[in-house]
Amino acid sequence: MMNPFRSFPFWLFVICMILSACKDDEDEATFRLTVNGGSGSGLYPAGEQVTIAAAAAAEGESFAAWTGDIDDVQDVHAATTIVTMPAEDITVNATYQPTFTGEVATVTINSSDIHQTMDGFGFFGARDVWWSGSDASRFYSDAWLERIIGDLGITIWRNEAYPHNPPDENTTSNQDADWDKQKPMIQALKAKADEHGVDLKVILTAWSPPGEFKWEIYNMAWAGDDAAERGPSDEGDYWSEKNGGTLNPNKYDQYAQWWIDVIQMYKDIDVGVYAISLQNEPLFPQEFNSGVYTTQWYADMIAAVVPTIKAAHPEVKVYGSENMLEMEGKEENWQWFYHNKLKQNPDAMEQMDILAVHGYQDGVNPSSGSELGTMWSKHLTEFVQPLDKKAWMTETSGYVDAWQGDGETPGAFGLAIDIQSALLHGDVSAWVYWQGSSLDGIDEYNLMSDLTVGKKYHASKNFYRFIRPGAVRVSAVASDEAVSVSAFDHEGNGTQTLVLINTANEAKGVELAVQGGSPEAEYEMFVTSATKNCESAGTVQGSGTIVLPARSVVTLHAGGSDLGD
Repeated sequence: MMNPFRSFPFWLFVICMILSACKDDEDEATFRLTVNGGSGSGLYPAGEQVTIAAAAAAEGESFAAWTGDIDDVQDVHAATTIVTMPAEDITVNATYQPTFTGEVATVTINSSDIHQTMDGFGFFGARDVWWSGSDASRFYSDAWLERIIGDLGITIWRNEAYPHNPPDENTTSNQDADWDKQKPMIQALKAKADEHGVDLKVILTAWSPPGEFKWEIYNMAWAGDDAAERGPSDEGDYWSEKNGGTLNPNKYDQYAQWWIDVIQMYKDIDVGVYAISLQNEPLFPQEFNSGVYTTQWYADMIAAVVPTIKAAHPEVKVYGSENMLEMEGKEENWQWFYHNKLKQNPDAMEQMDILAVHGYQDGVNPSSGSELGTMWSKHLTEFVQPLDKKAWMTETSGYVDAWQGDGETPGAFGLAIDIQSALLHGDVSAWVYWQGSSLDGIDEYNLMSDLTVGKKYHASKNFYRFIRPGAVRVSAVASDEAVSVSAFDHEGNGTQTLVLINTANEAKGVELAVQGGSPEAEYEMFVTSATKNCESAGTVQGSGTIVLPARSVVTLHAGGSDLGD
């Protein structure tokens, strides 16, 4: 009898055996499950149901949720649950929270009681300070841009409108930056924002008009001095951009045209300017670029200059006066400064879109009774509400990069408290820190040093990343005075965001109550505290007790993407 294998090519037999082995390997393919903080780790085939169990909680803690690759976890809130193994390696993490046995406070949310619509959060400047040199590579990197847009989540970027951009024959004093230095960074920033679908608001402030539009001489006893005088020096009309001086009222038309050209310069590189401020801190002469106005001179300038700018660029908004909140909102001060003079001048106030202030405050408590809360409330009731204008904070700093602060100087926790106070008591719709970054390290004036971030960055991130432009603040109040809460609904993104600050030295438990409805089914919880840096604590049930760690900032986010993508 003929042997059938003798007529079957040996090489074909070998191939069949290999294919058969490969199929067996495919059928038996396994994937790694890593369980951090519990049991169940191992290699499993796709589709297998694996039981995972969290380790016993430490004294004073209880299981909170599973985090990580949780799409295939049956119940993320159960300490023991089932994972249906996908066809890939995954990692899940058991997380814990303090066991809360005290009285539970109620956070009442009323989405029908609406307040301000948010414009966003941001900072001034580039990866390094503009005055650090002429090497354009210092001012941005792709990794840095990714950090500020894709992680921190800025939606507003502030820059100085430099007096000569680009430099021309009138330049007589050195400037921190010119267009050649700035343009590559601005283009890269816009491209990164576009990559993430962020409609970045670029806002510009003039620290000084060009020197050829200024007078050196001005005599004023105080901001509201009706007897103040101004004029040229013996050497003529021109004065430097630096060391104060004031705008020559005969140069209003030229100043308007200068602004028209500045805005167009940005448009020429496809960067729209959202809003402009015609003078930074108009009360203070400084050795750097600066200009001084009485309250009357400022109002006159706004009334005369802005209509020409808006005729050329009608989409651009105007914000100001960028004077200090302590002057514009304190009970004994508000009636004597710039916003009240604008209020008394209908022609000037008609040109203003946003009432912007600067502030370096105390970080004590976000309550209405605190000094800061009282100032914001006064600014709101005297100016923002009766004039139907938006309120912005466009420059603040002075916080050390430590959670609790350093002596008299507040830290990152104080910064979070101050942001909350502005949102709650001033109806502020934009918050802009001073310098965003520096290559020389993190100090009181910035949030980060290149890619190195600290506590202020994380405290800010609890707001910046989650409260997106277009979110509407709705009424929210906690029954415990140690807990403050701001709440935001974003109809376009389908999200609800709550920022809760626990100022007590012990954990607090809260339950959510929605007037006219129920809280969201679950929220992702992000915690910043002395030991945590805007870290996800997993999801929490809207119907359950939510534990806020001692002296912490907690963001609860429900619905769509936190960045609004």
